[in-house]
Amino acid sequence: MEGAQPQDQVAAEVTAQRVKPRRPHHKSRNGCLQCKGRKIKCGEEKPTCKKCQSYGTECSFLQTYPLQRALPPPPTVLSWTDPKPTPTGSRPPTIQSMLSPDPPFTPNSSSAISSPMGRSSPPPENYTMQDLELLHFYTTTYSDHFFEDPKLIEIYRTTVVHLAFDYPFLMHEIMSVAALNLAILRPQKRASYLHASDTHAATGLSLFHSEISNLNEHNCHACLAFSALIFTNAWAAQDVNKPSTLFFSASSDDEDYDQIKWIKLQRGTKALISTAWPTLVNGPLAAMFVPWKDLDPNRADPLPEDEERRFQELAESWSVASTVSEERRKILDGALRDTRRVFSMLTLFPELSKITIIMAWLTQISDEYLELLEHKFPQAILIVMYYCIVLQRLESAWWMKGKAENLMQTMIDVLGSGWERWTRWPIEKVFHRQVQLF
Repeated sequence: MEGAQPQDQVAAEVTAQRVKPRRPHHKSRNGCLQCKGRKIKCGEEKPTCKKCQSYGTECSFLQTYPLQRALPPPPTVLSWTDPKPTPTGSRPPTIQSMLSPDPPFTPNSSSAISSPMGRSSPPPENYTMQDLELLHFYTTTYSDHFFEDPKLIEIYRTTVVHLAFDYPFLMHEIMSVAALNLAILRPQKRASYLHASDTHAATGLSLFHSEISNLNEHNCHACLAFSALIFTNAWAAQDVNKPSTLFFSASSDDEDYDQIKWIKLQRGTKALISTAWPTLVNGPLAAMFVPWKDLDPNRADPLPEDEERRFQELAESWSVASTVSEERRKILDGALRDTRRVFSMLTLFPELSKITIIMAWLTQISDEYLELLEHKFPQAILIVMYYCIVLQRLESAWWMKGKAENLMQTMIDVLGSGWERWTRWPIEKVFHRQVQLF
């Protein structure tokens, strides 16, 4: 027995020599598009990875990662408040998860806009040839299709771009929306453009965070332009083949629910305008406000006879319902007035921007009404179905194609049966089909 001990010791040493420690494996999602398509590990060498060199193919790093350009900051700093950290091994953040400011922007304790002695110089930026392509596309093509008003087109083509030269967060957003549009127009390079769009959106949102936290008479114009463009990213990210996540998650997946709060970023535009109004109406974007300044906020909102009758019927869905509390009736009445005003303005003021009128509804509805929507309150859903009628009038915009129908179908599925008296008209208007009542 005593002689066996040295043998055991030798065997243990031999075994220890044979078992080598495993090399640590570090996962990365920063590989080039070509390696991702081949499902192989990318070495991430710049300006072109070794795998692409060996295959003799062009590496996407040549377009999206210049030699001295830093990668965008992690998404944990993109929103106006720190979002939940992404757990290791979970799916990468989407553009919707980037657009998750909660709560929306509110001014500092002092209601007046701050006026520092001066503003810091913008950080140096290194742009690629693809970035120049995106800026050229935006100034020559994109802005022509974003607004139907020639005055607004000119503002976004020239004035906003000039502001972007001083405020990189705005330049990144301009390039982001341009890349989104090109991803549709040039499907052969779709993956590359989408990658560029997400990169610019992430960088722009990160820079925007620090600017909006220190809103002043210098940066408020660029912040407003940024807010007017950013909702394009969120609308374009809505997959029409899946339930809409505009107001709530169609499923009970909490992760999906956290990704839809981008709408509060757009609603923050209202607070921004209210805070900086005296400066904005006398600044470089003043022409945007000219058609709106003289409108009486207490004006009547007349409607054609048929629409008037439809809105009266809609109000009856809660005014005669014993299960709806007085408090909720007031909330629904307010949302109905906001919706009615959109319908009325599209008829009475054809000279105003259709996009501005329709999208303004998202900033006008109350927080209490949004809360009813988040809880899928039936009468609140009915109002959204009426809103889908005017939303469809933006179908010509590339980022709105199919979105009204998608939102309407989601509302139908969530609402269920028993509401056909009020759903028939909006369904017929949006889907252009007759609905039989049984």
